[in-house]
Amino acid sequence: MKVRLLIVLFLLALSGWSHQIYNQQQERSWLAHQGNTKAQHQLANHHWKLNNRTAAYYWWQRSAKQHYFPAIESLINEFPGANAVWLELAADAGDPEAQRQVATAELADQNISMHEWMHRWVNSKDSWLQSQFGLIERYKPSAQCNMEINVVAADSGEKLRYLNFLSAVQNAPFDTQNWCVSYTLDENLSCVTDTQRKRANCHSEQQFDKQVLLAEEGIASANSQTLTLTADSSEAVIQHELGHWVGFADEYEMSEVLAQKFCYGYYDHDSLNIIVTEAHNDYAAQQVKAIYKSLPWKDELRSWQDIAIKKQGKWRLGSPEDAIVGLFKADTCNSVDDRQAWRPVNIRTAMEQHDTQIWPELYLRLLKRKN
Repeated sequence: MKVRLLIVLFLLALSGWSHQIYNQQQERSWLAHQGNTKAQHQLANHHWKLNNRTAAYYWWQRSAKQHYFPAIESLINEFPGANAVWLELAADAGDPEAQRQVATAELADQNISMHEWMHRWVNSKDSWLQSQFGLIERYKPSAQCNMEINVVAADSGEKLRYLNFLSAVQNAPFDTQNWCVSYTLDENLSCVTDTQRKRANCHSEQQFDKQVLLAEEGIASANSQTLTLTADSSEAVIQHELGHWVGFADEYEMSEVLAQKFCYGYYDHDSLNIIVTEAHNDYAAQQVKAIYKSLPWKDELRSWQDIAIKKQGKWRLGSPEDAIVGLFKADTCNSVDDRQAWRPVNIRTAMEQHDTQIWPELYLRLLKRKN
């Protein structure tokens, strides 16, 4: 009798439990069809456990399109073939990591303008995106600009290079606080690489007082108006080229064409780090004194005798190798026979070899005095 009673009670309990489960499933299905994102996700999980991939995909997708992030994660994990689609959904749902990935991909998209990109991502919580908007804000045009630069690109797919340029400007060793940098498109921008030194050479219909032209291939270069940068121009290269604009000359050997202009004085600005003399060794004291007075860094020296050594009644230009500041040979004018270039320090600076990234404190002091 007791055994029969226990069996009956067990069957009643089992029936009630099954009925309860059935009712829960019905309620979940009803909520899912009504648009409840959590119920849709749970229903998808139920179908996935039953190996019903099509139904699971359907309900995860319906939930994900309403920005329910657990459903988006499930799609990313279980259906990676459509990852770009799921990242878009995650980005729209406000996930910072997904926003960074989508926004980075859009920087190379020729069909998305800089204005559209900024409008979409300006309120993102991702730290990297926030830092990019901080750069844009810092260097946007204003009435306080003392240098206005236009970065000119052939299409909207160069947005990342514009941002990288802003970063290089911000990290430059010299003061760029009042610089302004804009992004401009020129669909007719054309670039070639010269055969002699492999320099990139670009022509733009846009003309600005200071402009950066974005080429694809070749070697970066600079003149008083234009920086030409290539796709592999590093931050150190950009800062070297910017160094020309603030007053520093190359300390490596110039090409003969450039050296003919620079080393004979046919250029439109004074150099802070290079002076040029005739290429001979014997000088009278008065000549050395005249060179000393012309030095941009003469205030860093004790006297004119710091830049020459007396031998057999004559003076030879050049300071002892261990001098901190003096007069030291530079390679700038090596391609012409009768000129010698000199610099104030005996170290390989960023103006000789950009990847040293060495900007002597003396150079920065000279720049501050100039300004």
